[in-house]
Amino acid sequence: MKRLFALALAVVMIGAFLCACGNKNKTEGNVSTNVQTKYDDGYAAKYASSTSKDDNGNVVYEFSGEQYKSYLNDHKNSLGADIQQDLAAQHDGKYGEYAYINDEKQAVIIGLHPEEYNEETAKTESAAAAQYGFKYFQSLQTPVNTIHVIYCDANNQDTVFGTFDYTAE
Repeated sequence: MKRLFALALAVVMIGAFLCACGNKNKTEGNVSTNVQTKYDDGYAAKYASSTSKDDNGNVVYEFSGEQYKSYLNDHKNSLGADIQQDLAAQHDGKYGEYAYINDEKQAVIIGLHPEEYNEETAKTESAAAAQYGFKYFQSLQTPVNTIHVIYCDANNQDTVFGTFDYTAE
């Protein structure tokens, strides 16, 4: 009898555990964003269910949860490619390995090789990278006003060459 009770209890506990392990990243319901015109690049329009303007002239996008999730992923990837292309165009030959937007760090991450990093150049170029970053971070459901542009070793992101902080206007 004890074995049967222990087995039933184990089955119930496993079932409860599996139910609790649902997709936590799933965005459900409708999502609304309010983007200042200065930071709106229009990218969200092809994902949003509707677009309007508020009383301040800001663009309001309405998404379903899945549309919003797709928009965020695609917008990040598009902006990362634009940042990388913009940086490479300012240098002779190949420059850097990658540029991408990192939600957790609220940052634009730029991966370089140690011999490519120059603090003065990075300081100048980081402002343009931050503007790309604000196109993403200011279009979130909960906008981020302060972001970082982090230059790191392309082969080891724990090696940071320089970090530059920017605040949205």
